[in-house]
Amino acid sequence: MRAVTEFGINRYFVDLTTQTVRFERVACTDFEDVLGGVARATKVLDDVFVDDPYDPSAPLVMNLGLLSGSRVMTGLRTYFHGYSPLKTSLSGAAGLMWSAGSGHFGTKLRGLGMDDVVFTGRCARPTLLRLSPSEDPTGASGPALFEFLDGSDLVGMRVNAKIQELHSRYSGAHFAVIGPAGEHYESVRYASIALSTDNQLKTGDAKPRFCGRGGYGSVMGSKNLLAVAADGPNPAVRTRGLKEINREINLGDGSKGYREDGAGGTWRLLALLHPVGGLPEYNFAPPGTDDGQALTRDTVEQGPYVVTAEGCYLCGIKCHKNVYDRTEDGDTGLFRAKVDYEPLALLSANLGIYDDDEALQLIELTDGLGMDSISLGVSLGYAMEWNRRHPEASIAGGLAYGDSAATVATIVRIAAGDLTEIGQGVLRLAAQTGEPDYAMHSKGVEYPAYLPHTNPAYPWALAGGHMSMRTYLLALIERETDVDHWVDATTNRGPRFMLDDITGLCKFSMLDPSVEAEAIRIATGLDLSTEDLMAVVDRTFVRGYANERRRGFELDDYSVPAEAHKPIKHSTVPQFNTEEFFDEFRERVMETLDQRATAAGLL
Repeated sequence: MRAVTEFGINRYFVDLTTQTVRFERVACTDFEDVLGGVARATKVLDDVFVDDPYDPSAPLVMNLGLLSGSRVMTGLRTYFHGYSPLKTSLSGAAGLMWSAGSGHFGTKLRGLGMDDVVFTGRCARPTLLRLSPSEDPTGASGPALFEFLDGSDLVGMRVNAKIQELHSRYSGAHFAVIGPAGEHYESVRYASIALSTDNQLKTGDAKPRFCGRGGYGSVMGSKNLLAVAADGPNPAVRTRGLKEINREINLGDGSKGYREDGAGGTWRLLALLHPVGGLPEYNFAPPGTDDGQALTRDTVEQGPYVVTAEGCYLCGIKCHKNVYDRTEDGDTGLFRAKVDYEPLALLSANLGIYDDDEALQLIELTDGLGMDSISLGVSLGYAMEWNRRHPEASIAGGLAYGDSAATVATIVRIAAGDLTEIGQGVLRLAAQTGEPDYAMHSKGVEYPAYLPHTNPAYPWALAGGHMSMRTYLLALIERETDVDHWVDATTNRGPRFMLDDITGLCKFSMLDPSVEAEAIRIATGLDLSTEDLMAVVDRTFVRGYANERRRGFELDDYSVPAEAHKPIKHSTVPQFNTEEFFDEFRERVMETLDQRATAAGLL
């Protein structure tokens, strides 16, 4: 076994303005340094305060977890970290968060010997950054060569077109790109970063993975960096001893919900939540009708479609549920969209759209333009609700629930930078209209497709509300409504969902932490116990929370919209998140976390 101090980090500092690169080999001093991902990046960024995430001096960190690029199944994650153009305090302070995505890009970064890349500055022209092996990998410049190439010919291309064009130039590479929305970052705060997949490059179909939450595609666009090509070998990594670990990931109970022989992926949640009144419809106000049934997988497969399960590089879970047109012969035809629960729910039912063909079109369009479907769907839902309440003062051309054609046109306008009021996100839109009560966000980060009425913990999620705080289904599953239960869930159990945002595994592996610790020991030799691993998660959560508090996030920033305190008329999920409940709950959560941050010397 190897001690922490036997590990080091290859970190690059890239000044995009001068196109200069500085390499450092950094000795690790704690488990956070070794494990990487959000644990290491939060340390790197903790003392860097940024007023404007679009300022050229604002850092954008691209990094890996320790298991990224390993042969532990699902070890494919790439992370982007920084101050988010969406996450904002009521006083206007930018908040720190991150976004994660799979695909093959992270494995290529590992093969190039890269752990962290810290981007600052702004390119003078639209730029493609090509990363390839250096001629002297042990030299002072590090193992990777940086080439800053003219990317002007990529401007305006949609995500898949950009990736396929780059693939034609660098056939052995994988890519991180922004779409048109990121190019119009001043008007679109929720642009995403797309990561290429093997399936995408093989078929030509639009099947990337996305780092969607937080608007890091917009930050990348603000730096005039349109694409990164990781053009190197796959890493030489240890495989011995991992057979049983990978078998557990591939066939165990943890990943069962995402496999075809199990519950069938995140799409299953629509059929789970709709009957109990938990599906976001009409801006998170389910009407109690049967309309949502039309969007379930069982119903869609009865139509003219074929649904197939496909996966990322060397992953047997195959969580991607890709939808194709069915040919007259019953075969698989034209690829339509990759369906996950959140994009489907928020770009269809939340907008009063229940036609499956229209829903597939909206998902594919949003992905192609390079926008986070969660933030976009919530912002559109708010605009539609405003227009319903204020037809005499409508916005976005009078956009209305159920109008798919107008929604398509609106999404195109947003990505083109022609509809800033919607592209700024729901916090700023609600500030403009003066009606925040039905703006579905906390701290400027739009909610995923789970009702805040039954999840009072949303405000303490450091990043995406369902990816960094596992409380979004607790009310349905555990049906507990007392304050003690929810304080514990928010300060202890919920944040531990951040584990895989540290190690480099996909959350859909759902590995028990003891197995994940064993995987780390086998794959890397790190002398790490389960308790050590989970202590890193706990410390990272407290460090992220303390960063918010030092940045000026106060009590009122940790809130949910007023309508989340009202009961859902047509729901069988326990109703408990009243104003009185939330006030007591919030006071206790803040007291607990402030004490932990103070004890850790972070406040």
